Amino acid sequence: MKSKRIVIKIGTNVLHQSNGKLDYKLIGELAAQIAIIRGHGHDVLVVTSGSVGAGRELCSVDETRNTLASHQILASVGQARLIQIYADAFRKHKTTVAQILLTRGDFGLRKSYLNIRNTLENLLKYKIVPIVNENDVVATEELDLNFGDNDLLAVYLATLIGADQLFFLTVAPGLLKEEETPEGKQSTVVEKVEELTDEILQHCIHVTSAGGKGGMESKVRSAGMAMSFGIDAYIMDGKSPAAVCDVMEGQRRGTHFVAHGRKIRSYQKWLAAGALNKGTLVIDGGAEQALMKNKKSLLAKGVTRVEGQFENKDLVEICNQEGVRLGVGRADCSAKELRLQIKEQNLAKTSGKAPQRKPVIHRNHLFLE
Repeated sequence: MKSKRIVIKIGTNVLHQSNGKLDYKLIGELAAQIAIIRGHGHDVLVVTSGSVGAGRELCSVDETRNTLASHQILASVGQARLIQIYADAFRKHKTTVAQILLTRGDFGLRKSYLNIRNTLENLLKYKIVPIVNENDVVATEELDLNFGDNDLLAVYLATLIGADQLFFLTVAPGLLKEEETPEGKQSTVVEKVEELTDEILQHCIHVTSAGGKGGMESKVRSAGMAMSFGIDAYIMDGKSPAAVCDVMEGQRRGTHFVAHGRKIRSYQKWLAAGALNKGTLVIDGGAEQALMKNKKSLLAKGVTRVEGQFENKDLVEICNQEGVRLGVGRADCSAKELRLQIKEQNLAKTSGKAPQRKPVIHRNHLFLE
């Protein structure tokens, strides 16, 4: 079997029993399965949730009065406990683990992005299993540094290390769809997804499972992003840890989001999955065609709306008139300067003067989805 790099994202509800307590037996089984995978020469990176739940086992906090403060307290206490449990479980298989806590802001600057990559590469080189979680102690909505859930963090990391496969372990057997049968409606697993469509998203249950942040829609969107980056993604039952080994041996488990096979160079990876976006540019149909089909740079004349406050060389999202995200790019001017350019463009149209042609985002600094 060819050596692969895989990322395994373990959801909050996978790690907990129905009574809310951590499932130590399951964590031990997961460690055993990862040890088997690594024994076949594969690199494994784990993205774990569950720090807040682990904190609840050790301390009692009034979560109704100040939800942010209580969340941070529980995460602080729980993260130490959670990594200890993982370390104990992996020690039985003579495996060392490393704890890494990240926020989305850590990916925003290319220098810090490269530092994260170098650290992970060195850990994998020395056969250490990185255990990654969002740093909930500092990642708050007020600071705008949070991922929102670890599903997106898992995609960022899978892209960063050039993973071949990404597994989302959840409490569902996969993405479910309802079908009419003579006995009535029944839920069946969608075995394969080759394109993320509105129909696929309609299968998602628009609620978040107890204790978790993301829900099925978050996992499906993240898996769709991963497959567009050339990574095979799977949503499967995490309560059956052997399922990951089964997939790697060629068996069908859960829902497989088939990679498009797209190769992305390092700088493009950062643009694609390392962006702490500071704003959004809405573009017209002509600019959309120039970018998507003609492989051109983005000019001010194609921008219809500027959202947010960003500076020169900040990363910004690009959306079409319908609000569909087309990609991300590094701006060659600030939001203030761009708004002024657009105003000058409009004046140039009425005066008959030739508009400026300097790119707002150069083609070399674009990543289009």
